Amino acid sequence: MSTRMLICAPMRLEASALRSAAGGVASAQEPLRTTGLGADSVTVRRTGYGPRRSAESAVRLLAADFDVLVVAGLAGGLAPEVRSGDVIVADEVRGRHEVLRCDTARSLAAELARSGFPVRCGPVVTTEALVRGQRRADLAATGALAVDMESAVLAQAAGHRPLAVVRVVVDTRQHPLLRPGTARRALSGLARLHAVGSCLRRWGRHIPPEVRTTCEEAL
Repeated sequence: MSTRMLICAPMRLEASALRSAAGGVASAQEPLRTTGLGADSVTVRRTGYGPRRSAESAVRLLAADFDVLVVAGLAGGLAPEVRSGDVIVADEVRGRHEVLRCDTARSLAAELARSGFPVRCGPVVTTEALVRGQRRADLAATGALAVDMESAVLAQAAGHRPLAVVRVVVDTRQHPLLRPGTARRALSGLARLHAVGSCLRRWGRHIPPEVRTTCEEAL
């Protein structure tokens, strides 16, 4: 079964890394379009940084034609064991008022692990502002692995279609933002995100039938 995958990347550099991996050429100003990749197609869409731009993009994407929604980009690590460069696959996304399950998490994490990535699977929390200091520790205490400012908002565009959220960790409790080495870690994170993009394309061809069935039954 062919799959039309829509990948949402909040920032320009994230979108560029994913687009080059997927073979696409669409820009943020162009209409949504797909690039043929064998039996499948992938569209990478830059959706904007932060919750406000994400909400605006989510509304526009509700009418888009796709089979699976992927939110991908960089993130901050929360749990003490999370390291810069880890790939976090969300089994649930926690927003301000909602918790969304990601039924694709197990199959995507397995695909990434087979490709040699350091993968952790668990909750990702979306906040309205950058998280620092004690707030980071408080969120870690809830069991969340990573934090961003977009995933839970963009996930609304999936509706009843399969949803995946994958984030590459840049800053951590041991190495917070605005510290020496952040630029180097960000560049390494983008390189890893590019590699993840190639894996996403491969995984999209083989989304487990039970995931599709669960989403279809919800309609």
